[in-house]
Formats: sequence, structure tokens, C-alpha cells
Amino acid sequence: MTPEEKKQEIKVVTLVGGVVNIILSAIKIFIGAAFHSSALIVDGLHSMSDVITDVFVLWVAKYSHDAPDAEHPYGHGRFETMGTVALGVILTATALVLAYENIIRLFIGDIHTIPAWPTLVGAGLSIILKEWVFRITLKIGKKVDSPMVIANAWHSRSDALSSIAVLLGIVFAMFGLPWMDTVMAIVVSIMIGKVGWDFLWTSIKELVDSSLEPEMIKEVRSEIMNVYGVKSMHNLRSRKMGDQAVLDVNIEVSRHITASEGHEIATYVSRNLIDKFDKIIDVTVHTDVEDDRVDGVEFSLEKRELLPLRDEVTKIVLQQIDLPEYLYMDIHYNDKQIVIDFIFSEESLENIEKHDLLREINTKCSNIIWLDKIQILIRL
Repeated sequence: MTPEEKKQEIKVVTLVGGVVNIILSAIKIFIGAAFHSSALIVDGLHSMSDVITDVFVLWVAKYSHDAPDAEHPYGHGRFETMGTVALGVILTATALVLAYENIIRLFIGDIHTIPAWPTLVGAGLSIILKEWVFRITLKIGKKVDSPMVIANAWHSRSDALSSIAVLLGIVFAMFGLPWMDTVMAIVVSIMIGKVGWDFLWTSIKELVDSSLEPEMIKEVRSEIMNVYGVKSMHNLRSRKMGDQAVLDVNIEVSRHITASEGHEIATYVSRNLIDKFDKIIDVTVHTDVEDDRVDGVEFSLEKRELLPLRDEVTKIVLQQIDLPEYLYMDIHYNDKQIVIDFIFSEESLENIEKHDLLREINTKCSNIIWLDKIQILIRL
């Protein structure tokens, strides 16, 4: 599914839910005020908060699936995370205010008014419509793999459950327990707060770069190891960005292949992961010829000791020995030491005893602590 198709799916289902929420909030607040049900008024305000979150969802969906650009090279998935944070804050704050007001009313107020039967109609209508909105929104949320839309769906489910609590409170009040209507208003407030906190906590974890789920990480590892040429892997890291994720990983390849072959293997790893998993949008692959972790520890911040690069290797080695003209030099970094291959033409070594030359080279270079050995190769 393309980002534009995702936007359209989210837009349609959210607009439907928004219209339902506007109608329900007006009905519940009006009936609750006219027929003496505090719980139904609170439930109406809950539906009004749904309208606000629907607006957030529409706004965030407009930007969160935009393609990467110069200012957001990893895409705009964090917009969705921030939208979910805002949704959680709104719900939690609403719950605290409503709970406070009804607790004061319960312990200080004079509660004698009995809700009239139309309040039952308002609560029943809310249960039916909000459950319907929950189901269609959850279906689309899973289809487009959007945590924000799924969160909005569960917000609708919390509204349906709160309407059930309201209905029970009204029934109890009609049977001579008028304070139960206020108690259920407090219960509804707690339910709203619980949903808001769940959204908030989940998004906060995402903002601090939480990894993908263990089951998906296991699938990713398997996919990487299925690429021809990958001997092993380590330091697989992932971080979520809304309904998307980015990865980086170290793969180990044979030390005897060329740099370009290692690069091509890394490209296959990256391409396969992006093609197989819709959630993964970017993969950085580091190519190693050995397990370069410090003491085998994943994600270690300790830095391993670096070996010299070609310019320094050439300078130090050629100060020790006087070589015939060679074609080129290969450097192999191997188990924290270096192996050097000097490649000669047959003509350059025509009058030289190869074994004597090699023995002389390794004797003179034996004091270089990072040097494992030097080899002489002839190109035919």
C-alpha cells in the first residue's frame, strides 16, 4: 500500500468517526443536562474529546506519510508518534478534570435528582454507534499498520465501555440510588485516564528509540542470514518511527572477497529487508570480515584499538625493507593484526630468489607489533 493510499484510508475512517462523535456528543450532553444525568454529560464530553483526537489524527496523517526530504531524511513517522502523545495528554487531562469535579460533587454535593428515561436512550445509542466506529477504525488501523489509528480505535472502544458504565449508573439511580450516577461518572473518568496514559506511555517509549518487537527481530535475523555470502551478523539495532522503522546491522563476510563484492552483499541485505517488511524503510549495513565486538558485547560503547591505514602501513613497512618494483599491495585486517600481500610481475622477480626475499622481509619487519605476516604473490 502506498503512502497516499494509507492517507486516504485513514482520512475516510477518521472523518466517519468524527461525524459520529459530533452527533453523539451533542445528543449526550443535551439529554444529560435536560434529564439530570451527570454521568451522561461526562460521557458526552468524552465523545467531544474524541472529536478533538479525530482532528489530530487527520492532521498527523496528512504529514506522517510524506516522503523523506532534506529536513527529515528518515521520513515523517515521528509526526504520528507526536500526534499519539498529544492524544494521550488530552485524554489524561480530560479524565483528571472530570474525575475531580465528580468526586467533589459526590462528597460535598446534595445528590437527590433521579435521571429520566431518555438518558437510557442516549447511553444505549452511544454504545451501539461507538462499538461500530471502534470496529471499522481498528480494521483500517491494522490494514495500514498505524499505531495512531489503532489507538484512536481503542479510544472509541473506551467510549463504548464508558457508555455501558453510564447506563448501569442511570439504572441504579432510577432504582433509588441517585449517587450511583455520579460514581459511574468517576468510573468513566478513570477509564478515559487509563486509555490516555496507555497512549502516552507507548509513544514515550517510541520517542526514546524503542526497538521492534522480538518476533519481528527474529524474522529480520533469519532474512539477513539467508543472503548468500553472509557468514554471521551482530549489532542488529532497530528503532520505531510511527508505523515505520529503521535498522542498522553488522554483517560478516569472507576476508578473501573484494570490497565491491562485500558492498554488493550488503546491498542485497538492505534491499531484501525493505522489500519483505513494509514497516522497514531504511537499513544501514556495515560489512565486517570478523566479529569486531569488544569482548563479544552487543552495542558496546567501548572503542576497540584501531590498526593503521594504508598510508601509514606503507610508510612503516617500506622504511624497513627495500623491495623490487611491485604492481600493487593488498592489506588484510585479520584478528587485530595485518597481513600484507605484495603482488609482483614475473619480470620484476626474474633474477631474485623468492624464498630468500620473503625470509628477509619478515625478519626485518618482525618488530612491527601489528604486522602478522607479509606474503609475495606473482601475477601471471
